[in-house]
Amino acid sequence: MTGPLRLVLTLGPRTDLARTPVVVAVAILEQATGVGLAVLLGLFSEAASRHATSSVLVLSLCLAVFVMLTQGTFIAGYFTRLRLSEEIQHETERRFIDVAGTTPTLEIHERPGRAARAAAVRAGRADLREGFDRVLWLAGAALVWVASAVLMAAVVPILAVLPLFAVPVLLATRRADRERGAAVERAAPRTRLAEHLFTLAATAGHGRETRLFGLAGELRRRHREQWDRGGRDILVAELRSRVPLALAWVVFVLAYAAAIALMVRAGLTGDASLGLIVAAAAVSSQIVGQAQALLSQLSWVAASVRAARVFLQVVEEGAAERAAVVPAAPAAVPSRLERGITLEGLGFRYGDRDRPALSGIDLELPAGSVVALVGENGAGKSTLVKLLCGLYRPAAGRVLVDGTDLARFAPEQWRARVTAAFQDPDHLELRLGESVGLGSLEHGDDPERVLEALRTAGGDRLLDALPDGLHTRLGRTSWDGEGLSGGQWQTVANARAAMRREPLLRILDEPTASLDARAEEWLFQRYAGASRLPGGVTVLVTHRLTTARAADLIVVLDGGRVAETGTHDALSRSGGLYAELFRLQARYFV
Repeated sequence: MTGPLRLVLTLGPRTDLARTPVVVAVAILEQATGVGLAVLLGLFSEAASRHATSSVLVLSLCLAVFVMLTQGTFIAGYFTRLRLSEEIQHETERRFIDVAGTTPTLEIHERPGRAARAAAVRAGRADLREGFDRVLWLAGAALVWVASAVLMAAVVPILAVLPLFAVPVLLATRRADRERGAAVERAAPRTRLAEHLFTLAATAGHGRETRLFGLAGELRRRHREQWDRGGRDILVAELRSRVPLALAWVVFVLAYAAAIALMVRAGLTGDASLGLIVAAAAVSSQIVGQAQALLSQLSWVAASVRAARVFLQVVEEGAAERAAVVPAAPAAVPSRLERGITLEGLGFRYGDRDRPALSGIDLELPAGSVVALVGENGAGKSTLVKLLCGLYRPAAGRVLVDGTDLARFAPEQWRARVTAAFQDPDHLELRLGESVGLGSLEHGDDPERVLEALRTAGGDRLLDALPDGLHTRLGRTSWDGEGLSGGQWQTVANARAAMRREPLLRILDEPTASLDARAEEWLFQRYAGASRLPGGVTVLVTHRLTTARAADLIVVLDGGRVAETGTHDALSRSGGLYAELFRLQARYFV
């Protein structure tokens, strides 16, 4: 048995062994209901034809009990199946979080192949969740298919092949669906444009311009035009596919009519009893539905197996990455930096790009210093920051922490001594105290520690503006909380980064991008002065060169290389790239 199929088959028993037998029984019983009712109906007809009153009464009672039990089982089984499906989803999501949320680097999210597979797992969670149930339904559908063929063969042996005449109908139906799907895909550019035109004409965000320029009629005309053109292509595909579908139905109807005729003749000649004929006729009327169920379950199980295959591949890649990145005998992370962080010949290339993002980076970041990384967009600043955090593995060179290669540290232990505030922070929609407290899990429940972090990040005004202080719910996506501005979310992220008091490395990656000038000046003076790390390094990434003046060392990156290093005074007089960028920015403040 292959790994993906084994995963699908074992998800139920491994997740909830108590509910699994109930779900198995219900899935098979639900599929077999039609055959069971046909058999009871045949027995009922046989007894009625013999005027066996007692048998009719007993069979009537059996029929009532059968219907009551099956319906009761379905109702009870529905909730059992639903709960098992939910537990399977939770189990697979937990396993995926264990991989996607804990891999030592960001490759699972940013390397094209791995990111595509991780996205496929997220998109295919329903297929994986329903896989176990689908296999059971497939088994039940196959049993019903065989039972129906056997029942009809008991009347006339040749009738065992009647189910096969339903296959052309199903294949033609699937072909028609594929052709229509292809037509829908071909029409997608037009339908997407029509959807965009509808959004422009009918939503509030675009109402100012559509009214100001009187665009409603023009947008309506273009919307109709795009839908009509796309609809014609779909209609042509539907008409073309209906011919083979109609022929397949004609073949099946003729075969079905022949089967009924053979059953009637068997009854007239006495070769089969009335009850058997009635039962066989009842199941024969269900042939197309049974075949449809069988093929549908086959395709759905195939989808679940594909989802399981990608899931296992992601899990295996995560395990391989951890084995390659996490050292068997990790070195101890120092409690404080004595010398600092050294970059030797550091290089990095993203998997989908031809040119390296960083190349030949040699730097000394002294302990206790504030280092500013500046440069134009795409210079490599954020990439360098992620290498310092251990979120990427260098393609060349190394990062030394007090002389020890960063690769020798366990990633979790190194990152436990790093804190960061990024320019595009996550909006953690929790209560304010929780959202800030997650910056240090061991102190997240300490309100004094959280308040101190908010004060460090300049969050006093934010705290005063929120109705319930630290207990205020933030965000409106996950719940009905307080909507924050971009600057307020930035303040929350900066406070979260301040929860770790004595990190070895503090990263401030454009942490003031959404703040006003006064808040920005206060924050940088805070970090360059009172919050300076005596046994660590603060790295400030900024486009605003006026804020880089307080740094002890300014590193200018250009095209993935170090263009200049020095203090603000030295670089502004050098006539190099920094001086040019500083003059360009200074013009707007003169």
